[in-house]
Amino acid sequence: MIEYGSLSLDDSFMPPWNVPAPEFLYNITSTPQSHVNNRTFPVINGRVVGGASAVNGQIHNRGSRHDYDSWAKFPGNEDWGWDSLYPYFKKSSTFHEPTEEMKSFGMTYDLEAWGNSTPIHAAFPAYQYPGQQIQWRGWAEKEGVEVQEEHANGNAHGVFWVPTAMNPDTAYNRSFAGIGHWLQVPPRPNYHLITEHRVIKIDFEKNDGLQRAVGVVVQPRTGNATFTITARKEIILSASAVRTPQILQLSGIGPKKVLQSAGVDVLIDLPGVGSNLQDHSFSLSVYNFTRDVWPNPSQMTTNATFRAEAIAQYKADNTGPYTAYAVCSAIYLPGPSFVGNLTASLAATIAAQPPSAYLSADTPSEVIAGYAAQKAILHDAFLSTTSAILEHLFQGSPRGTAILLKPFSRGTITLNASNPLGEPVVDYRLLSNPVDLQLHVRMQQYLRHHFATSPALARLAPVELDPGPGLPSDEDVADWLINKNKLMASNAHQVGTAAMMPRELGGVVDGQLRVYGTAGLRVVDCSVIPLIPGAHTMATAYAIAEKAADLIRATKL
Repeated sequence: MIEYGSLSLDDSFMPPWNVPAPEFLYNITSTPQSHVNNRTFPVINGRVVGGASAVNGQIHNRGSRHDYDSWAKFPGNEDWGWDSLYPYFKKSSTFHEPTEEMKSFGMTYDLEAWGNSTPIHAAFPAYQYPGQQIQWRGWAEKEGVEVQEEHANGNAHGVFWVPTAMNPDTAYNRSFAGIGHWLQVPPRPNYHLITEHRVIKIDFEKNDGLQRAVGVVVQPRTGNATFTITARKEIILSASAVRTPQILQLSGIGPKKVLQSAGVDVLIDLPGVGSNLQDHSFSLSVYNFTRDVWPNPSQMTTNATFRAEAIAQYKADNTGPYTAYAVCSAIYLPGPSFVGNLTASLAATIAAQPPSAYLSADTPSEVIAGYAAQKAILHDAFLSTTSAILEHLFQGSPRGTAILLKPFSRGTITLNASNPLGEPVVDYRLLSNPVDLQLHVRMQQYLRHHFATSPALARLAPVELDPGPGLPSDEDVADWLINKNKLMASNAHQVGTAAMMPRELGGVVDGQLRVYGTAGLRVVDCSVIPLIPGAHTMATAYAIAEKAADLIRATKL
């Protein structure tokens, strides 16, 4: 295994309430985004053993049955629907029941939806702020919001509890792949780790009409010398949806124009490499609970005494507010639930859009054809009552976070033509499809109305601070999102840049995760996801990896 980052158990990402040090993140910035006044955005990507699981927000959730069944609608992906993936979701996580105190607080779950045999853990903290229960009641009483006992059985829509990637047996510290799938694996003669090195490219030899992957060219982070590691069987590329397309393109696999402009010899003209970039963009409205309950989440950062007492309690018995550093309750709403009486007109707008209308002008025909197929599926998902499009996490804080789970815009990741070995060119193309702006507006209008009218929230007497009650119209909210810099392009959930779709639809890998036109090369990371699910992507990545392991073991080479 070759890892650009380091192997570290540094305190910056292990104990609660600490954030990853910059050394565990790539320093990548997106291109200026023309639909939001040319703002640029950080491209969050982990560079440490364990990757994004070591630096993310620790939300350990799954999408709905509808989300994964959408993958299976592409020819060749028939074994990637919910029923096929569900065993791997269970296999890839060990679930811990909440404490008795948290059960009395109202936490619900279904053990049948979870596994118990892997060193990757999902659990609930040992504390909840009292304001969370008030907010929960507000959503549970709301028309059109279904209360779910458990989301992980395919019912990821409505309001429900969301586990955190933490291990109660190790003081509620972060559970991530670096610990679970490296440090806790017994030494093996066929499992080696090289850290602080990067893969420059994959070497190929022509064999029976295919390009067979035979090795990788490797370079240390701090030097220019390179060396080659050869492969006897297969090479597995798991560099993330940001880095995987770059490595493929450097290796001569990708859109011919991109490779030629960067001076890379074309081995396989594969137009979909680096196309189809999707992420979860989001916005935030802010409120003041003028009759807030105590304690509340803000006390951890504004009240030194409360924080000191919480730390002392945590050190004494691993309980209390210091364990509640991740949000573990949320609403995940389908389109009709928050778009309301505008659902039919927005669905008609989606259906009427020509597939190429909002893609970049030089988009290859195969990618356009693939997006046409995706858009038809997204249209159905928008009208579905079981496929979430809006995510709103809540913990007791007066914040209106609105995350768009199923974007219609598509971005790209390509080589830097003037410096191919430098950072890749990441263009989210945020809001390039105007439907996304309409959805963002509807999401914030829905949350603003909820904060203003919920009978349960009335106890907290919320007052809207940002954007403020003086912005009643959709046009005003759209202006606020764009011109007040309230929209963020990424939740660090990049997917789709080596999509598992037919080659003629811009796909890069087949249903066995094999790169088209090659032998001995598979991709196993979030880049293969054809359509982003209505969930944070970590649990899905683990499930893909577990299924990939079975596919690889079943292959005779």
